[in-house]
Amino acid sequence: MALRVRLDGRILCAAMHPEEPGDTYLHDGLHYALSVEAGAVVTEAMEQAEGRGGHALHGEWWWAHRVPADVVLEAVARGE
Repeated sequence: MALRVRLDGRILCAAMHPEEPGDTYLHDGLHYALSVEAGAVVTEAMEQAEGRGGHALHGEWWWAHRVPADVVLEAVARGE
C-alpha cells in the first residue's frame, strides 16, 4: 500500500486519501521498507476500540518516534 506525505508532515494511506498539491508519493516498495523492514513508520490496527479507533477510520501513519499519545499501535509495531 502506498503512502502520501502531506506538506504539513502527515503521512496518509494513498488508497484512502486523494492526492493534493504538494504531496510526496511513496510507492509500495518504499512503504514496505519503511514500515516492515525498518520499523520507521507505524500505524494502528485496522479496527480497534482503543486509540483513535483504528486505521480504517483515518488512514494515518506516523514516524515511530513521533506517535501521538492517544494512538495505540498495532502489536507488530510495538514489537510483540
